[in-house]
Amino acid sequence: MKNLLIIITLFIAIGAKAQGPNFSLSNSKITWKKVYETTKTKTEIIKHYEASGIFSKFEVIEDTIFAILTPHKTDPDKTGTAGVPTYINKTDFKGKVIIQLKDGKYRVIFNEIILIGRGDFLKKKEEKPFEEYTVRRDKSQYTPGFLKKPSRIYDATFNEIFLIKTKKKDDW
Repeated sequence: MKNLLIIITLFIAIGAKAQGPNFSLSNSKITWKKVYETTKTKTEIIKHYEASGIFSKFEVIEDTIFAILTPHKTDPDKTGTAGVPTYINKTDFKGKVIIQLKDGKYRVIFNEIILIGRGDFLKKKEEKPFEEYTVRRDKSQYTPGFLKKPSRIYDATFNEIFLIKTKKKDDW
């Protein structure tokens, strides 16, 4: 009985770890989602992203922004190079973005992520689906290493892109 409880606990722990920090894998596709708290109004959030220059296409329908993220890259100075898979620091990424707005918060959904070659890992401007390097061939699980360093690196990179930084007031 004790062994059975240990095995059940182990399966629950493994199942809980099946999702990355803000990543989910469904229908063989990876999606990154994060909710941000903000003091900005919906209109201010829309204006911020519209003026940000990070999107190649931008459309607002009711309380939702639909956009295409322009190619971005990870920062090797922040990610390091030791133990980091080559594809992370040698490709750019882009994808579809949905930003859902509510009072006091917004949710970013980043999916259909594409890796873009710079010429040293993939051919220059060659595009490959993110899942090609992060999902096993059977398309039902992450690759063994993705939930270690790669997911944390991409999570931090995506967060830096989508977080609306507010200036601190200098109240003396």
